[in-house]
Amino acid sequence: MKRLTVSMLLVIALFICVPALVFAGGKTETAPSVALKDGPIIVGSNSAPRTLNPLFFPSRQDSIVTNLIFDNFVQPDKNGVIVGGLAESFSIAADGVTYTFNLAKGVKWHDGQAFDGDDVVATLKMLAHPDYAGGVDRVGQIVGVEEFKANPNGPFSGVSLSADKMTVTIKIKAPSATFLPGLYFQILPEHLIKDINLVELEKAAFNSNPVGTGPFKFKEWKVGDSITVVKNSEYYLGEPKVSSIIVKFGDLVALTSQLQTGAIDMLEVEEEGYNTFKNNADFVLYTYPMQSVDYVGFLTGPGRAADTREPRAVFSKNIRQALAYATNKEALVNGAYGVMGYAHDSIFPKGSIADSPNDNPYTYNVAKAKSMIEAEGYKLNATTKLYEKNGKPLTIELFYAESSAAQAAILKEQWKAAGVDLNLKLVDFGALISVLLRKSDANGNLANSLSFDKATSATDANFDAYLLGFAQESDANEYAQYFVNDPFWNFYHYENTDVQKWFAEQAITTDQAKRSEILQKISVQITEDLPWFTYAGKNETIVAGKNIGGLEPDTRGYTLNAHTWFLK
Repeated sequence: MKRLTVSMLLVIALFICVPALVFAGGKTETAPSVALKDGPIIVGSNSAPRTLNPLFFPSRQDSIVTNLIFDNFVQPDKNGVIVGGLAESFSIAADGVTYTFNLAKGVKWHDGQAFDGDDVVATLKMLAHPDYAGGVDRVGQIVGVEEFKANPNGPFSGVSLSADKMTVTIKIKAPSATFLPGLYFQILPEHLIKDINLVELEKAAFNSNPVGTGPFKFKEWKVGDSITVVKNSEYYLGEPKVSSIIVKFGDLVALTSQLQTGAIDMLEVEEEGYNTFKNNADFVLYTYPMQSVDYVGFLTGPGRAADTREPRAVFSKNIRQALAYATNKEALVNGAYGVMGYAHDSIFPKGSIADSPNDNPYTYNVAKAKSMIEAEGYKLNATTKLYEKNGKPLTIELFYAESSAAQAAILKEQWKAAGVDLNLKLVDFGALISVLLRKSDANGNLANSLSFDKATSATDANFDAYLLGFAQESDANEYAQYFVNDPFWNFYHYENTDVQKWFAEQAITTDQAKRSEILQKISVQITEDLPWFTYAGKNETIVAGKNIGGLEPDTRGYTLNAHTWFLK
């Protein structure tokens, strides 16, 4: 459960080891051998961006536009390996804590100013500033960050520049597997952000009138209608092949009709849109897996408040596993997702370095589910067809929001076939989060109690099960907080000392192959213990007119390579 689902839905396969390994980015584009039209290319979007500042709580819808305007410092390639961006190459010293980034030359901001290391340093300082509250911490591992936060007018000792300002050196406190993926963000211009009052970052004029180094320059924002960008003829990776791109907003039904008539050129669609265009020779469909999973979360043990100490069926791993075997994932995916989903088993995204081939797939087996339930002392009531123990039916209470209604209804029918009564609890999303994040103190007093001791507060959720999804932003370490002794996010009451140890180990293991082995052990163990029962991953589909070339969407976002698009 992320606070925001942003565009960084990808897997990072991190290569860091031995002295001076160098990674280079950039590529040479081959010009298409067809007559090109000038443009514009019109992209449909069913939601307008909230901001065009990529470092102010970036969201997925924002990134559709900001990927056109800005460049990343470093970024993953299609296989998830971190390569260059504005830092066209980089190396990690033998000490594992010194990173050297060589900046791309000849890069200009859209207002004509030259890009150099001052812009990188200014962006890092903004992220480290005590008044910055625009997103996740990406600089906390850098040497001197605490001193800078205490005195933001002073130096940031862990960051330094070469004399020509084209080489940036960053020192971190200890070897880390997560630092480099955390640098996958877009750089802002020092000369325009230096005077922003970060206390009021939300109000900054830059947010709606951005200046970047990317392939397209911001032109205008017609609120509620569209955003237009025009090509940056001096783009350092090559001049874009179309004069402009327009991102047009509207509801999905209207945009689908506009795509059919040619009023727009491409659109991200859902199941109905997929079916509309799949047999139309005038369009090309691009379907690919997103870096997200959907799962059932289970309470795995008692908490501190009185109502979480009582025994529950889901405290038994056998019962949790029985429910997994009672789930026909393929039928669930077909019924709730169609082509927009696929059956999945790992807590980690499909194809990631953490997704183990050895996870238990919990192949649909009602007979096995029933035998596991019976092994826990339950007997089937011949009249109700439900399992009972001590006169009480085997009832699981499942919380879910409206977006998971189809999944909840299917699970109710599937688990009923295994003799389990699923009590569905539909709540709005905010209420669901409140259920999960309910707090108690060390003595079991709830947060709304007069006796509540805030100093010993921890999550003490009161549920059997719930439905949610998780979207990985940039690295598998984002999962750690949910499965270790985190007083805020581990609302399953889950405890496995091996998993805790492995999460700590992988965070400092800078050899990719070794880190992958550790993460896959975590995947296997959590799939065994089932605080999360992952049943599906999600696909995304972009539909484009056959006259659009150079479009290669993937998990990083479909506008990331827009400078290669062309119009036939």
